[in-house]
Amino acid sequence: MRIANIKNWGNAEKQTAAILCGLLFICIGVGAWYYQRYVVIEAEQALDKAIDSMVSTQVDAIGHRIGSLNQDLRRFTSREALTKAIVQQEPVTIRSFMSSLEKAFPKAISIRIIPRGTAKLDREHAAPIRFAELDMITRAENHQPITVEAANIEERWQFNLLAPIPHSQDQTPVATLMVTLDQRAIAQLLRDADQDSGRFELLQQFGRHPAQLIIGIGKSDSQKNLTKDIPNTLWKLRYSPSHRTVNAAGISLLPFLSIWFLATALLLSGAFQLCRRKYAPHSSRTSRTAQEFDQKVRDHQLTNGRKMDDILDIEVNADDENLLGEGFDTPSRKGGTLPQLDIVNNEEDHPAPVSDELIPEEVFRAYDIRGLADPYLSPAFVHRLGQALGSEAIDQGEETLIVARDCRVHSPEICEQLIAGITSTGCNVLDLGIVPTPLLYFACHVLPSSNSGVIVTASHNGPKYNGFKMVFNRNTISDQGIQYIKQRMQQQAFASSDASGQVSQQDISAEYIEQIFSDIALAGDITVVIDAGNGATSEIAPRLFEELGCTVIPMYCEFDGRFPNHAADPSRERNMRDLIKAVRKHRADLGIAFDGDGDRLGVVTPEGKIIWPDRQLMLFAKDIVSRNPGTDVLFDVKCTRQLNSLVSSYGGRPIMWKTGHSLMKAKMAETGALLGGELSGHIFFKERWFGFDDGMYSAARLMEIMSLRDQDLDTIFSSFPELPATPEIKIDVEESEKFQIIEDLISHGHFEDGRLTTIDGLRVDFAHGWGLVRASNTSPALTLRFEANTEEQLQDIQEHFRAEIAKIAPSISF
Repeated sequence: MRIANIKNWGNAEKQTAAILCGLLFICIGVGAWYYQRYVVIEAEQALDKAIDSMVSTQVDAIGHRIGSLNQDLRRFTSREALTKAIVQQEPVTIRSFMSSLEKAFPKAISIRIIPRGTAKLDREHAAPIRFAELDMITRAENHQPITVEAANIEERWQFNLLAPIPHSQDQTPVATLMVTLDQRAIAQLLRDADQDSGRFELLQQFGRHPAQLIIGIGKSDSQKNLTKDIPNTLWKLRYSPSHRTVNAAGISLLPFLSIWFLATALLLSGAFQLCRRKYAPHSSRTSRTAQEFDQKVRDHQLTNGRKMDDILDIEVNADDENLLGEGFDTPSRKGGTLPQLDIVNNEEDHPAPVSDELIPEEVFRAYDIRGLADPYLSPAFVHRLGQALGSEAIDQGEETLIVARDCRVHSPEICEQLIAGITSTGCNVLDLGIVPTPLLYFACHVLPSSNSGVIVTASHNGPKYNGFKMVFNRNTISDQGIQYIKQRMQQQAFASSDASGQVSQQDISAEYIEQIFSDIALAGDITVVIDAGNGATSEIAPRLFEELGCTVIPMYCEFDGRFPNHAADPSRERNMRDLIKAVRKHRADLGIAFDGDGDRLGVVTPEGKIIWPDRQLMLFAKDIVSRNPGTDVLFDVKCTRQLNSLVSSYGGRPIMWKTGHSLMKAKMAETGALLGGELSGHIFFKERWFGFDDGMYSAARLMEIMSLRDQDLDTIFSSFPELPATPEIKIDVEESEKFQIIEDLISHGHFEDGRLTTIDGLRVDFAHGWGLVRASNTSPALTLRFEANTEEQLQDIQEHFRAEIAKIAPSISF
């Protein structure tokens, strides 16, 4: 009877296993079908969508740039003075216009004013007039649309822009303005294309003839591509994704596999339970038989006086050890002990950590390294920092690190020690000399030798301070990146080399000016007072704006690292007083001020009113979002709440973020925002620029808007009503206490009727205004700011904050 039951139980097991195996194969088949039908197809669709978005974005960008070039052209052809000079044949005036045109179109091969009816073939000219160009001139003279096309002249591409010059009375064209641009201008059309995302090719096609390649950038190993027409041209843009783009568009298998495993497990578990119920009688009888058998064995052991041993506590014959695998040891043979591991501490490979005195914690801030030059930035500290930066550059595949400095008194000595540390690792150095920080960023974007660099500067801080802003792979490092550099210094994790790196010098200022000159076109003369604050922009800022055609009145434009006239910080009203007086005295169109390293901008109107950076950002946002609906616009926690509604009203997406130039740049890269800004004066342009903060470029963009509108700054900003607000208030506190005060205020402050934002300090938004208190990341201080609908409400919010802060830190007053 017992044997029959055991046989039945064995049959039941086999039937259950067969059923479960069958279900498993069904699950695998269903999973494979679902994977192919949904996961693979969805990944293909996601890739198609990504490719379409990439191509559409670039097509729009190229169309916008061509439109901007044509708009610049019409800016000249619409000038009544030019028409008059042509009609009355005034060569001096015409030469003046031609000079302005050459500045507006620096990449032009030829600029010609062709009187109506005088165009003729000229095949020998550097920018020849062939039948195609004659047809375009005729169309311009008849106010007909002109399709942009490129011409391959002696293996180099060029293209023409044409616009009629109308008579002031009947609008009949008296001449045609023809500008021929070279291959560099064509390359500029693709300057924002992400070359790492794939290959972009600009093609030209006439009818059914094969397309001709004008220019191509980037690489792709994919057969997949998409081509789109560029409106109002004979051009097309073809794009093939890179391996990185294909992978990024892929669908994660984790959700699919998780659901499949869960569904399979539930199905098999359910089937197993059903089988158990079906064969339960066999199982129970077998169980009882087994229990009876066990009892008989125990009785037999007791009868024979033997103790039952643990079934695992057995001896293994030496000849049988090989069956268990090489080196197998049973617990009984080894006495139940685990093998001991010998850990060798090689002190030569891992030097002892450097003492905290050499590497002070205070200088490692949220977005740069900064502190009092004496005592914190000692030669030993700076040398080790150079070693850490050089080692990191080598680890990231760089052979050269770009180095620059501001004009502070101790910057040359610090820079010398820094370079010595960098070159000791075998990393080369390209020394830019004294330049503003934006030129270091610019160099990291355009120079072929390196995408990484460091500048010795303490920005807007006083003359006793100095520091370092660091860039790796075109990204300004912050937070974790800075802590990682500190760890390298502490652990002395430095690269070693038999030969020191080489040091070379380069002046990049001319290339920087040329880049802005090719991007910004100013119509008409602008008189500007420039206050460089004796900082790093002292020499280059006047040069730049003179090149742009401005009448420049320089003020404090001599290098002096003591900053004898006022602090180089335009975010403080007291530092703008001299500029206000100068603007009024010279009746200038505007005044601009820069901080010590040139990445911040301050602006003064003809009436002497300061336009704080968050209001500047409102104008820039209106300008950019109107051309790029849907784009993100970033602003820091100190900015006016009006930015939120303004950006939204023009179809953009406002994003509030942490204060800090490197934190903002990282967020812009993450979101793809075309514009960002901080109350401190850092403005970040990604549209037509590189996305880094640059006071000089921001000022040029502001002047461009002025010239296009033909309005003064006071009139322009009158359309952005200013709410009652305080400037940024700074309260000195101990460096070690500032963050704890903010934490306590967040935990224990009472702001029940407001909405709290704690991404950077504490900002409380009420129905009628807002207040902010945060710990400064550049100095031992708390910073506060308040804004409200009325002066009375502003005072109420300040009193509320004053009372809550007094509960946490009674000694603080403002």
